[in-house]
Amino acid sequence: MEKIKKFVKTEVKICVAVFIVLLIFFFVFLFANLDFSLFYLSLEIVTFCLLIYLFICWVTFKKKENLQEQVNQLLIENRQLKNTIDIERKDLEEYFLLWVHQIKTPITVSDLILQKEKNPYTCQLKEQMFYIREYTNMAINYMKLKDRQADMDIAEVEIDKLLKSLLRKYSGLFIDKNISLDYQPIDTKIITDARWATILIEQILANALKYTNSGKITLSFDRDKNALKVKDTGIGIKSEDINKIFDRGYSGFNGRINEKSSGIGLYLVKKIAILLNIKIEVCSTVNVGSEFIICFPKQSYNFVR
Repeated sequence: MEKIKKFVKTEVKICVAVFIVLLIFFFVFLFANLDFSLFYLSLEIVTFCLLIYLFICWVTFKKKENLQEQVNQLLIENRQLKNTIDIERKDLEEYFLLWVHQIKTPITVSDLILQKEKNPYTCQLKEQMFYIREYTNMAINYMKLKDRQADMDIAEVEIDKLLKSLLRKYSGLFIDKNISLDYQPIDTKIITDARWATILIEQILANALKYTNSGKITLSFDRDKNALKVKDTGIGIKSEDINKIFDRGYSGFNGRINEKSSGIGLYLVKKIAILLNIKIEVCSTVNVGSEFIICFPKQSYNFVR
């Protein structure tokens, strides 16, 4: 019954229009004293055509209504499925974050044990434990990127403070791998979020240390480009890999050979760079080294929201 009422409402205008036309013809026949048999014949023809038209419209209307009902049902199911997926994803994220935080305890205990033990493998184990800790932090940061707006604090930051905190953190790795550091105070400020910028620089510095077995790492600042440069004398990146290194899960030839790459670190760098309106340039030569140029915005700070 509801469908019929709705159909009548949609076709009432055409019915009224036909009725008015027939009424006009009726008065024409009446005042002109014409033969009403022709009028009745015309009335029958028009009524028959109108019924056929209404029947076709009714069939079409039913099809549209059925299709709309199916669409509405699919929309409801889609919303329900989306809500279910969101709940499951939230549960998974909460479990993942809980697991990552819990695993920090055995990592800390292992570090304490390694500090007490002295044997030929201690340095190697300490390095691997360091990377395990950094991978857990990377995972946490990766999850937090999804809720980045609540964690943004754009301000003027001394770049030396960012670098010195990282250099203190990685000093042991520099010593254990016998890699020298070429760094002079930069004495300049940038406009950015200190925490996320630190994570970005750390990923690039960690990669430089990871893939450098001898030589040095150079930190410098190009004032004209407002860019921090991180240069190493590591194994380098193949030219065909450079355009792919920021893709999620891509480890490249070097990562597969050394079994050190998760394919997440530089993807995290790319996401943070987009967030902070930072441009990353890469220059590299295999068996010579790589240089990552982190270009901070100069005047326009259109950060992603």
